[in-house]
Amino acid sequence: MRRPQSWFGAQAGLAAAALLLAGLSAGARAGGQPAPEGDPFRGRGIFDEKGCSRCHSVWGHGGTLGPDITAAVAGKTWDELVGDFWNHTPRMILEGEQRGYSWPTLAPEQMADLLSYLYYVRLFDEPGDPRLGSDAYVRLQCANCHTLGGRGGSPGGPLDRFGTYLSPVPLAQAMWNAGPLMRQEQLREGTPIPQFRGHEIADLQAYIRAEGRRHGREVELQPLPNASLGAEIYRRKRCGTCHDRALRRAPDLTRSALSKTASEITGLLWNHSYVMSGEMAAIGVPFPRFDNNELSNLIAHLYFRGYLGEEGERAQGAVVFAAKGCAACHTRGAASAPDLAAVLQRTDRASLAAAMWNHAPQMHRLMAEKAPFWPKFEPGEMGNLVAYLRSLARPSGVSKRPE
Repeated sequence: MRRPQSWFGAQAGLAAAALLLAGLSAGARAGGQPAPEGDPFRGRGIFDEKGCSRCHSVWGHGGTLGPDITAAVAGKTWDELVGDFWNHTPRMILEGEQRGYSWPTLAPEQMADLLSYLYYVRLFDEPGDPRLGSDAYVRLQCANCHTLGGRGGSPGGPLDRFGTYLSPVPLAQAMWNAGPLMRQEQLREGTPIPQFRGHEIADLQAYIRAEGRRHGREVELQPLPNASLGAEIYRRKRCGTCHDRALRRAPDLTRSALSKTASEITGLLWNHSYVMSGEMAAIGVPFPRFDNNELSNLIAHLYFRGYLGEEGERAQGAVVFAAKGCAACHTRGAASAPDLAAVLQRTDRASLAAAMWNHAPQMHRLMAEKAPFWPKFEPGEMGNLVAYLRSLARPSGVSKRPE
């Protein structure tokens, strides 16, 4: 089993997690707000401030009473994360009461920041395996054109310099920029164009780090990726010319990047670069080059495109509202809970999520008295319910009753 390690530099084990968390705090000062909704850098502080780390760990750093957050949130959109919060509420309430923990309340902005942080940590990769990287190095025939540790071919130059990085992104960026020339040489020599599998580029990076020549064992750390800057790069490099969903010229990047980590996304980009270069040439779009940290920021942007997910279906949400028993309490005339149509004034997702979280203990007590089941949400149901609840809200002073 691989030991967890952050994408942009850390030591193994707990030291890796500690450096990741410290780096996220520093990023809040230097990197601005990278997420489309909420700030993951502020969310890291809220995770500790609200006591989440007493029960949950991040990459193995923290409490063990609950699941490791990085495993629990893998591939989940905003609504799915909120649904998971709700599904585990009874256990969290009971465990907290037994240990004397007070239930933490969250303002809407804090909920947005916390959820974006939980999603953001999955951008960081597990470390590559140099043994698997050695196999990939042979399979991809890298030694035909590159040297490593003084061994191999020379047309493409040495790879040793990438050994100073823990992240595979600098290697991926260099490969991308040299891609057209590399493909010409490969076609001329009859060498298969390399295709990466899964996390293989991270394994290759680990092998280069283990075998490459460099002075000392220094590590070159990179800035944390910034999705807002990545969105600008996406626009400037004209990625939307092909990947705009309405045009249907190329795959929907929102779906392609969902639940994938940095190494998987970089591998996918490279695997499709040959076809992409041909398509771009055909429509007159120049093949993009990336400088400095542009590729890492673009990857962060692609990663976050799937965060908010698709808008739910209001009609299906009404079905969920009834099926989960919400209508039994949250309707006009019910004394046990407020009429949602009357009280929902802010319709943003963060306000709805915070309201559900903050009132969870009260709902838990009321439902325990009535002895009903605790409703749990299946994938997709929370998004539909949110769409329905948002449709109920009206400006202050005006209300619409649930159907």
